[in-house]
Formats: sequence, structure tokens, C-alpha cells
Amino acid sequence: MLRNFWKLIYVTLPAALVMAFAAFLYKPSAEAGLIVGLFRNEFTMSNYQSRLLNTLTVLRYGKYWWVFAIGLTVLVLAECVAVVKIDRHMRTGQMPALPMKRAFGIFPIMLCYALCCFVASELGSLVAVGLSVLMKFVGNATAIVSLTLVLLLALKAVGAYVFCLLLISFPLKYSENYRFNRAMSYSARMMFRKKRVLWGTALLYPLLRLAVLALAYLLESFKLDVLVYAVAFVFVASYVPCFSYKQYYDDVGGERRDIGQIMFG
Repeated sequence: MLRNFWKLIYVTLPAALVMAFAAFLYKPSAEAGLIVGLFRNEFTMSNYQSRLLNTLTVLRYGKYWWVFAIGLTVLVLAECVAVVKIDRHMRTGQMPALPMKRAFGIFPIMLCYALCCFVASELGSLVAVGLSVLMKFVGNATAIVSLTLVLLLALKAVGAYVFCLLLISFPLKYSENYRFNRAMSYSARMMFRKKRVLWGTALLYPLLRLAVLALAYLLESFKLDVLVYAVAFVFVASYVPCFSYKQYYDDVGGERRDIGQIMFG
């Protein structure tokens, strides 16, 4: 990724900027604000439910939901282009500029997959908030919010684990022309053997996500949080397809034509 960064950045950066602008509007860093609120003892039995609902559920998108929808669509398209570029590079040693025709070929299935991931994530957050309402009998708002955030962190870890299991689905779909359900099944079987990668992703992703949100929260008053979001999105958008194809070639094998100009190290 680093050695071919400039060949990927013009694809992933526009999508990252749109997503960063959307994040600037709906403020995901408010999650870090919940932790700050715990230390400041801001939660009461009368206000904790509304704060959790407005911070952790789809209500946080508010009237700017359409900006996030556009950003997600652009991000998916950028990932499709990246998949085609990386596949071509590893098979032939060349990296086409903007292979839009081939990218649009896998766009519908990748968009569907992204929407399923988004819905699953939002349902997980909704379940966590719903359980916080059921825990009202505890009678301590600070304890309830703390348990909700711990549960949310655990759900993010589970989501990262499942995502990593399906990591090489799109290389199998695009490069091997597998049906997508078969590609996901094959990916899960191959990745399940890589315990370090799976558990490393499951443990690191929630913590790194929280670190990014905390940094954005600290810089929010200086209007610099959008830069934090942009850097985070452009790194993830560039790294994930590269790492996915690296795992694909490690498991499936096949001759790599990019060895002369090593892309992945």
C-alpha cells in the first residue's frame, strides 16, 4: 500500500473526504463524549436514555442522513475501483488508472454487502441501547451507561471478527468469479485458521476506533476533527483492499506478477 500509495490515494481520497464531511456533520466523536460524561457524573435517570439514543442509534444522523448515504455509496465505488486496480497489479504488474467499467460490475454486490454491514452495526447499537432501557431497575445511570458502552465495545469486536472472516470474499468473487455466497463461505473457512489475524482485528479495531473518536472529540472545538476523520477513512479505504488481496494470494497461491515492483512488502 505504501509503495503504491499515490496510485491509490486519488481513488480513496475523494470518498474519504465525503465520509469525513458526513462525520463532521453527525459527530461520531460524541461517543467519546459519553465517556467524558461518565467521569463528570453528567448522567441521571431522566437524561441517560435520550443521550444514548441520540448518540448511538440512527437518530444521530439527523437531517444530514443523506450526506452519509452519498458518502457510503462513493466509498463503496472507490473500494470497487481499488479491488480492480489491485487485482490487475498483482496479476500483470500493471495498475490501470480508473477501470470504472469493471468496477461497476462488482458495485451492486459490494453496495449490498456494505448496507448489510451497516444495518447489522446499527441493530447492534440499538440492542445495546434497548438493554440500557431494560436495566433501568438498577437505579444508577452511571452504571447503566458504563455497561452499555462495554456491551457496545464487545459488539464492535464481534463485528470486526466477522468482517475479518469474510475479508477475502471480494478477491474470490472478482478474481475467481465465485458466486458471492460461496466466496464468503470459502473466505470464512480459510480465514478461520488465522487466529492471530482474527483476534488481532477483533481486539484492535474497537480500541483504534475509540482512539480516533477520542482524538476527534479533543480537536472538535478547533474544527480539526474533520481532518482526523479524513485521515482515518483514507487509511482504512486504502489498507483494507490491499490487505485482503495479500491474504488472498497467501492462501490461494498463484503467481504474482507485481514482485518486481513489490506493492505489499
